[in-house]
Amino acid sequence: MKELFTMWRHTQMITAFIVSAGLYAALLFVFATLPIWIIPGVTAVRPGNAIPPFTSLLFGPAAAWGSAVGNLIGFDILGGALTIGSIGGFVGNFFLGLVPYKIWHRVFREEPHCRTLSSLLKFEFVILTHAGVVALIIPLWTELVGFVPFTPLAFIIFFNELISAGIISPILMALVYPRAKRAGWLWTDVMKGYQYTPTERKSIHVLGTVLVFVAGVIGTWVTILVGLGVGQALFFGPDVNIVGAPLLVTGGVFFLLFLVGMALLAKD
Repeated sequence: MKELFTMWRHTQMITAFIVSAGLYAALLFVFATLPIWIIPGVTAVRPGNAIPPFTSLLFGPAAAWGSAVGNLIGFDILGGALTIGSIGGFVGNFFLGLVPYKIWHRVFREEPHCRTLSSLLKFEFVILTHAGVVALIIPLWTELVGFVPFTPLAFIIFFNELISAGIISPILMALVYPRAKRAGWLWTDVMKGYQYTPTERKSIHVLGTVLVFVAGVIGTWVTILVGLGVGQALFFGPDVNIVGAPLLVTGGVFFLLFLVGMALLAKD
C-alpha cells in the first residue's frame, strides 16, 4: 500500500485529501451540533458517513487520510467528541476510506458508476464490508481502554454506516463518477502505474477480500453475540465473565484476520 505514502508527492492528491477531509468534517460537524446524539459525546446520527466510500472510489489513498483527519476535526474536535475513543476513531475512519477503493481496484472489473444493477450490487457489497470493518475496530478499542462497551457501540456504528452510506453514496456516485472520470479526477489518473479496475483478478486478492469481509461483517456480529453471552459457555466455559477477555479475544482474532486480508490485498 505504498500509494498511501507516495500520494503526498502529487499536488492533485494533496488537493483531493483536503477536499475529502473538508467535506467529511463539514457534514459531521453540522450534524454533531444538532440534538441527535445516540450516545452523547461518543456517536450520533451521521449522514456524513456517506462521504468516505464516495471519496474513496474517486480519490483512493487521499480519501483514507481525508476520512481519518476529517472525522478527527469535524466530529471529535469541533463536534465535542474528543476523548480517548478518538484514537480508535482515527484508525477506524482511516480504514473507512481505505477499504472501498482497495477492494474495488483489486477485484471488480466494472466501474463503480452505480448505473447498472451489477455495479450497484458491487458497490453495496463494499459498503457492507467497510461498515463491518469500522464497527469492529472502533468499539474494540473503546472496550480495550474501558471507555464504552463494545456491544452497543458496534451495533450503532454498523447500522449508522450501513444506512447512511448504503442509501446516499450510490446516488453521489451515479451523479459524480462519470464527470470525475471525464475530468481526469480519479486517483489513478494522477498516480500513474495503478489500475483503477484490474485487468487480471488474482486469487490472492479475492482471498484478501473474503477475509476482510469475514473479519468485518461476520467478525463484528460474532463479537457482539459474545458480548451478549451467546455461545460463551461453549467457547470460553460457563464461569468466564462476558465483559473483558472473551470479547476482546474474539474481536482481536477477527481484527488480526482483517489485517491478513488487507496484507493480501496489498500484494501485487
